[in-house]
Amino acid sequence: MKLPSLSFLSPFIQYAKLAFSDGGSPSSSRVLALMHSMVTCGVLIYVSIHNHAIPDGTVLTGLGAFATAPYAINRATNAWGKEQAPKTDPVLPQVTK
Repeated sequence: MKLPSLSFLSPFIQYAKLAFSDGGSPSSSRVLALMHSMVTCGVLIYVSIHNHAIPDGTVLTGLGAFATAPYAINRATNAWGKEQAPKTDPVLPQVTK
């Protein structure tokens, strides 16, 4: 029995590689954000079915913060340059020994 070719998945695989990379390098924060989003969806569905109502705004805000925290922390770290070497102050003279 010959298995069917999965070549039709090639465009999706290329899209997934681009979606979960940051400038060509793999991005663990995006993968973690996806997993947190799936957990958040599961919790929201469970709470909605259990309570027979959609949760209030506080719960939705907390779930949203939980889902996006890994990616937001990574972007904030890059925005403030925490991964780079400290820059010298261009205004104040630097003391060299």
